[in-house]
Amino acid sequence: MTPTTTTAPLPVLARMLIAGAGIMSLANSVTIPFLAVFLRTDVGLQPGLIGFIIGSTVFFSIFAGFVGGSLSDVFGRARLLLISLSGVIASFIGLYLSDSATTVFACNATLALSSGVFAPVGKALLSDLLPRERRAKTFTYQYVATNIGYAIGPVAGAAVGLAGGRLAFLAGALGYGVYLVGLSVVLLRAPTAGATATDGGRRQHVSSVLRGLADSARIVTVDRRLLFLILAGLLLEAVHGRISSLLAQHLAVGFADGVTILGYVLATNAVTVVVLQAFVSRFMEKRDPVTSITVGGLLTVAGMAGFAVADGMWQFVAAMVVFSLGEILIYPAEFAIIDRIAPEASRGTYFGAQTFAQIGVFIGPFTGGLLLGAYGGTTMFLGVGAFALASVVIYLLVGRRIPGLAASAPDPHTSSSAR
Repeated sequence: MTPTTTTAPLPVLARMLIAGAGIMSLANSVTIPFLAVFLRTDVGLQPGLIGFIIGSTVFFSIFAGFVGGSLSDVFGRARLLLISLSGVIASFIGLYLSDSATTVFACNATLALSSGVFAPVGKALLSDLLPRERRAKTFTYQYVATNIGYAIGPVAGAAVGLAGGRLAFLAGALGYGVYLVGLSVVLLRAPTAGATATDGGRRQHVSSVLRGLADSARIVTVDRRLLFLILAGLLLEAVHGRISSLLAQHLAVGFADGVTILGYVLATNAVTVVVLQAFVSRFMEKRDPVTSITVGGLLTVAGMAGFAVADGMWQFVAAMVVFSLGEILIYPAEFAIIDRIAPEASRGTYFGAQTFAQIGVFIGPFTGGLLLGAYGGTTMFLGVGAFALASVVIYLLVGRRIPGLAASAPDPHTSSSAR
């Protein structure tokens, strides 16, 4: 490794991808977290249906995440990035025009598909542009840019009156449109980025996509440890995956300044993750990943209990700090455990199978919406929070029987979950 390898300026396209992460998270954070408010107050949907619409997008995201990277090998990364950005813009415009559950569901599904394709393809292109020794730090830059956008967006959106209204979707479309134009201009200067595969390569990669999906589904039935770990991860995703939708519905109903509170609470999540992740990771790096998950799960339950009893902004903010600490501890440890049980030749398949845990992102909002409609916000937070407690029990029973878990947990650069 020469000094110039690690100190040379990043390529313009790499810098555009990093800046784009911030632009996209800024646009997302004034729209997606407040979608439940929009569906409740503007479209007039009931909590159970709101939870179904928001939670169901995870199935589209899982599908898009599985196939997006391989499709970029077939059609070219640059082309797929531009198509997916165009899909997000069209989805936001569709949400602005929507006035029924059917149109909202269709636009939200298209949004999930487009965003789900962009994420892995953007990371693959960033890897293409950089030598291996520079990738980890550059992904960190992208991760920080994402959380900065989420720290600014909710507060800014609430301050200017966009949060929870139709105009927020036009603002989101405008933000993505700016990024689409900028990325298109940069790609014109780098025409070889994400070159399209040959016809033979296309057939091979399409076959690989289908094989990978089948292998990920099959492997779950073969390795019972993985099955239980996916179940445990699913329960945690039910709590962390769409906490913003639970908060949004609760605050929209019972608080006159609920949208403002939600903005500050979501910003707190992003700031806490950015500021404390490095410190907490160093603190826990020599500890058993199961211990990290246990402590993180208990903090998650405590945070949900805090939401259940909070009656003012600063109480919600304090609960979110506790909740976010749990998030920081949990996600790296989950990756460490899966990495430990995965055979060397099947590591990709195991991590692919772990994606099924994202089904919890559907279960959480849907269950929460039903509990909110029937029993109120306190029961909703406590009921959904119980999923985290059940997950801790599974990890303690299964994870302790997996040898070698005292090794350091990797840093997957997790992003803030409250989105």
